[in-house]
Amino acid sequence: MTSTRLNLSGLAGLMVFCLLFPAAVQAQGFSLPRAEIQVSRDCEQCPEMVTLPSGLRMSKHHVTRAQFAAFAQETGFRRNGWGCAWNYPGAIEQADDHPAVCIAYADAIAYLEWLSARTGKTYRLPTVEEYRQAASSGAPTNYWWGEDIGENRANCIACGSPYDGKGTSPVGSFAANPYGIADALGNAWQWTSDCQDSGCQRHALIGGSWSSPPADLRLSKVIWNDPNVPFYTYGLRVVTESEP
Repeated sequence: MTSTRLNLSGLAGLMVFCLLFPAAVQAQGFSLPRAEIQVSRDCEQCPEMVTLPSGLRMSKHHVTRAQFAAFAQETGFRRNGWGCAWNYPGAIEQADDHPAVCIAYADAIAYLEWLSARTGKTYRLPTVEEYRQAASSGAPTNYWWGEDIGENRANCIACGSPYDGKGTSPVGSFAANPYGIADALGNAWQWTSDCQDSGCQRHALIGGSWSSPPADLRLSKVIWNDPNVPFYTYGLRVVTESEP
């Protein structure tokens, strides 16, 4: 087996390094030209989807109240049982462009089944690792923008935004990361398909929410809950595979 030694001197070398190690460059605070981000939508009421470098398509934003309402109205969906509901999220005020919250895992699955039937594509929840890769955009830092929470980067407690501790914010209120994922951290926890045990009685949530401290927005942080438990900080994003 032969090996090739790269000459990383001069401008050409810097360009090669940037192409091979974009996350390392980003971590040092340099800005790289962004590749064109592919955004698509499979139906009028469907979430806007971003194609990631892996080929996976992920919703650019949290699923909104308006998008979840289209599903509920068409199917007559009502969740029976304990807790808040997507259309009555308790003490927080919401508009149609806010993330749907008070979503239990079972509610998310019902929405995904409807979305899949409506589009003819297989929609699902992301895995924890898929969400980490998308939300970090490959950066090795605590947050996709750096090691510190900074100011006005996300919606959480002490995130330095106009929404701090008040409730959810409209999707798209904060800059998208280099992969095109907007509000990648905060605003609402994301349900994932990961199970805590072989019986799959509890599922993982990731990303933090409007009521989380900055540490909970780190992608190393995961919480778990039962599939029928909603909360006014629980929401979802969706993924589907790209067409060949």
